[in-house]
Amino acid sequence: MFTATNIDTFASFSIKCDPETIEELRSQYDALREPSYFSKKHWSNVLMDGSIADAVLLDWLDTSYNLVVAKLPKKERLELESENRIP
Repeated sequence: MFTATNIDTFASFSIKCDPETIEELRSQYDALREPSYFSKKHWSNVLMDGSIADAVLLDWLDTSYNLVVAKLPKKERLELESENRIP
């Protein structure tokens, strides 16, 4: 799992973050908060208040996905890579 949200409201979503940069990002963006139910060291909750550009949000989602995929067994990573190739 690389993200989580309430699909009924989409008021916020949680993403996995690099522990080395998470505090810096939280201090830079007021809408990036400590999560309620996930590890505060590895996850952040993003409030969808319009204060963060879409490009930044997409970059964070990509980072979250890549952090999770990097921890998968090699076989699963290779399967994902082959499924995501554009012909």
